Amino acid sequence: MSKVVIALMAVWLLTGGAGQVADDGRPVIAPAAINPYGGDAEAIANGEILFARISCHGCHGSNARGGNGPDLTDDEWLRQPGDDMVFRAIKFGRKGTMMSPFKDDLSDEQIWYLVSYLGDLAERRKSQER
Repeated sequence: MSKVVIALMAVWLLTGGAGQVADDGRPVIAPAAINPYGGDAEAIANGEILFARISCHGCHGSNARGGNGPDLTDDEWLRQPGDDMVFRAIKFGRKGTMMSPFKDDLSDEQIWYLVSYLGDLAERRKSQER
């Protein structure tokens, strides 16, 4: 093996693979991120404030059930929307859609607040439909 390849492998191992990118060019968050605020009432309230403040309702409706953008509270997703998937969609945007990245506007903590709020809305919707 060439010295360059060995050096690159060493860097990769030392950084834990940091800097990996998915096929669509977005950074990989590995392992799957777990919401540190899941079910936390204060985080959910903060997420609700952020949802209004950054105008998510403009595309997703005031109750996140859709508008120009998709419903964020239903189960009609191409893949099961885990917290890490929702986090990445907010942080990095969605290629080929109008969903812009918020990585430069929101901290990871704020994004987790939004994820918590959306998860709470989805749970409330499910309980209403039972």
